[in-house]
Amino acid sequence: MKHQIDKMTTVKSMFLDNLSYKVVSLFVALILWISILGRRDFVTTKEMDVNIIVGSNYVVSAQSHDRIRVKISGSQPILKKYKDALKSIVFDLSDSQEGLVEIDIPNTRIDVPDGIKVLSVRPNVLRVEISKIKN
Repeated sequence: MKHQIDKMTTVKSMFLDNLSYKVVSLFVALILWISILGRRDFVTTKEMDVNIIVGSNYVVSAQSHDRIRVKISGSQPILKKYKDALKSIVFDLSDSQEGLVEIDIPNTRIDVPDGIKVLSVRPNVLRVEISKIKN
């Protein structure tokens, strides 16, 4: 019985001795773990619809792609918050005339919130055929 009491006292002292140091150590470890987890950038791919605006007398008769695939990176909370907001990209070709138009899509053309970086855009060139409306 005395042996059990000594054993319980040893276990109790193991947890309660220097308790303040142990609590501070646990707190510091949690802060480091959260900050390292938050800094890691995640990469995901988002498909966006392509919308083309043309002048009132013109119509888009053909286009090479209806959607583009954008690879983005950022912290997990920011990507989770804004990934669904990236639905479509609009190209204003209202100043263009009849014929074939090539649209370059560099990474900087994609409008994303702060904290998100565009890594790639596929395809990075769209071909659009604009025709005049026949009256």
